[in-house]
Amino acid sequence: MRREQLTEKILDIKRNSDWSWKYICAEIGGVSPILIVGALLGQHRLANPLARKAADLFGLSEAEERMLNEVPNRGTPMPPSD
Repeated sequence: MRREQLTEKILDIKRNSDWSWKYICAEIGGVSPILIVGALLGQHRLANPLARKAADLFGLSEAEERMLNEVPNRGTPMPPSD
């Protein structure tokens, strides 16, 4: 699985569960909601304890949890587009 696919999976679960970002951030906690949302959208990494909470919330595998903890490769596709 690529990181972009994990982002789509997370967004699908969010939509299908009718969760708000506010609810998700409250469940994961620990840092700024902006950082949590950014990490779930693939723009930041989550520290191990927060990645574990996110994985539990979204029902993610161990491999997907580790992806949340990796430093993202931002700026793709190249060239960037709006």
